[in-house]
Amino acid sequence: MVKLVLAEIFNSWQGEGGSLPGSTFGRRQIFVRFAGCDLRCKWCDSREYIDASGVSHWRYEVEPFTGKFEYRQNPANLEDVIKVILHLDTGDIHSISYTGGEPTLQIQALKTLMTKMKELGFDNFLETHGGLPEAIRKVANITDYASVDIKDESAKAAKNWRDLVLREIESIRILKKAGVEVYAKLVVTNETKLENVRWYAELLKGLAPLAIQPKEPIDISIARLMDIYRVAAEILGKKNVGLSFQVHKYLNVL
Repeated sequence: MVKLVLAEIFNSWQGEGGSLPGSTFGRRQIFVRFAGCDLRCKWCDSREYIDASGVSHWRYEVEPFTGKFEYRQNPANLEDVIKVILHLDTGDIHSISYTGGEPTLQIQALKTLMTKMKELGFDNFLETHGGLPEAIRKVANITDYASVDIKDESAKAAKNWRDLVLREIESIRILKKAGVEVYAKLVVTNETKLENVRWYAELLKGLAPLAIQPKEPIDISIARLMDIYRVAAEILGKKNVGLSFQVHKYLNVL
């Protein structure tokens, strides 16, 4: 029996990605949030789910947008997860979003769930830090859309920061080769260095567009944000860079 360690399942709109190719921004999705992450970004907004061993229960919306949840014990049974997803299907769902935490840490369970959702007629959208390219390879052919993080140095996500970025680029390469509509997402802060942005852009050139997303709460000036955008666009091309904001937070939805 397939088991998953989850945080929550709910119905909402995708609030990130902006207007870039591969983005599902503004689309209605069912979100399946996995518990557990192997990185430690200092601005993580899902910090309570980083340590999967401490997430004893997962919650699911009783009905979409009611704000009412029920709880079940982890690990979750695949059959129960599928039942919740189908119950939350409002008929206008663009895709299923697998997010975290980091979903690829539970790669076999993730692959089984994604395969089942494809069989049921849903598209799959993978939100990942991209640091595990060999795991990405196992689900690339059942992924329709993907957002892959480029972890800025200021995130302090891992000790070997540059190696992490190269692994993220490799994940994007694997997804693109499989025909996935993929974009890179870079969360920027007031500590983000322009020379690093140049490096990310050079790595992404000809590979994937870049969504630049200010960390929430926003601590970067508009002038600095414009500089970062300009540097990226000079290398990637003016049609391959865009801004992304966590719009769902302004709508006061999950």
